[in-house]
Amino acid sequence: MKQDPRVKLYNHWAASYDGQIETGSASISFEGYDQVLDEALTLAQTIEGMKILDLGTGTGNLAARFLASGCEVWGIDFSAEMIARAKAKLPNLHIVKADINNKVWPKDLDRRFDRVVSSYALHVFDLQSKIRLLSRIFEKYLSLNGQIVIADIAYRNQNARAQAQVYWGRLWSDDDYYWSADETISACRNVQLTCNYHQVSSCAGVFVIKKL
Repeated sequence: MKQDPRVKLYNHWAASYDGQIETGSASISFEGYDQVLDEALTLAQTIEGMKILDLGTGTGNLAARFLASGCEVWGIDFSAEMIARAKAKLPNLHIVKADINNKVWPKDLDRRFDRVVSSYALHVFDLQSKIRLLSRIFEKYLSLNGQIVIADIAYRNQNARAQAQVYWGRLWSDDDYYWSADETISACRNVQLTCNYHQVSSCAGVFVIKKL
């Protein structure tokens, strides 16, 4: 069976991902990476014992922050190599192998979480797919008064995103759907969600999404 090219890409990237972040040699879109993840933890406003679900866990850098704050953390990722590295770093992390975009997730995740979080993962989906995913999470996976916190490549508005695309030229990925806060806020409102956005670096920020 032919391997999904996305899975192949992330399996290959797993070995060098953390090193690229540490040395600053990752993509231009990773400027301020640690500050963005720290802001996600702050805005999540967790307390010890909360249950957290991390979408697209990767090597576990966001999950590590929530574990260190005393939360019970679950993760989901489709890359076996990323999962192996996350497990090696974070033995207390519960993680399952699955594609976030699948309509049905493994039964291990059939529970309610206090927060659903994600970092640098959801920009691979177009806006319609993002909103559909957010709505499903509130319906099936979040506890009462739960919220979603997303740290990702994003811009304040569509104009800022367009300017960034021109500035970076051929380095800009046409295969991704980088967030624009203005259109995201509007789309969330249409499905009875409230969305606040915090710009952290020139190319990334944090969304906090709640039920209206």
